[in-house]
Amino acid sequence: MNGPRASVVVRAKDEARDIERTFKALRRQTVPVEIVVVDSGSTDGTVEIAKRWCDRLIEIPAESFTYGYSANLGAEAASAPFCFSLSAHCAPEGDDWVERSLRHYAREDVAATNGIQTFPDGRPIEYVFFQDADHVRAHLLWGFSNHASSWRAEVWREHPFDASLSSSEDREWALRVTTAGWVIAYDPELWVDLSHQWDGGAFFQYRRKRMETRGLAEFAPLPPYRLADALDEWWTAPDDRHSAVFHRLNYRRAAGILGKYRGLARTRRRGS
Repeated sequence: MNGPRASVVVRAKDEARDIERTFKALRRQTVPVEIVVVDSGSTDGTVEIAKRWCDRLIEIPAESFTYGYSANLGAEAASAPFCFSLSAHCAPEGDDWVERSLRHYAREDVAATNGIQTFPDGRPIEYVFFQDADHVRAHLLWGFSNHASSWRAEVWREHPFDASLSSSEDREWALRVTTAGWVIAYDPELWVDLSHQWDGGAFFQYRRKRMETRGLAEFAPLPPYRLADALDEWWTAPDDRHSAVFHRLNYRRAAGILGKYRGLARTRRRGS
């Protein structure tokens, strides 16, 4: 084939600490990739590192950034028939991350792929799950994430990301694409670690969760998320290797739940 089979869009701002690890992981992939970096005003040396590793570099001012806008810019610059999105601090562990993703496109109705670990009810995902529109509508707070995803370039050209949203452009896109008849493949083997989400302290968790859920509330018909719901979520600890007491005393988790409560304020106004 002429040209790359896969392009990876890496969105970055001030990621000098982690981005080289991500680039190294991409260059180790069993399928050679084109790397497109969209930087939104880094001042810590991220751009200089990116120039040594990437194939295309797009620089935008910080004030013009939205998640959807930067994803669209990267996808537009990408030349491969399959486009991947990867946050700068998210390095795939496996050298076959791209190759495994591409296999799922043998099914002609697959628009995108994602790695995920649990179903909305907390059950572990142990097989490839194909999500349709009915499932997306029933679980709008769960699902497709552009921290580590892929999609068909032809589908993106017909359904670009919504650049006007403050966040959650990936969830809104998943709703539109599956409504158009496509499905999204969720493969637990494609999971890329998000442990960085616990960096930055309680205020970081509060602000991040508020931003994510506020973006969802801009387009999704979510039910009211009330104080009782927030308290129930705090009390109902995840079913994992940690105890319930650990999760209830985790102040960063509590800050994230508070951010979710504030971010979903619009759902309470709609329900009043």
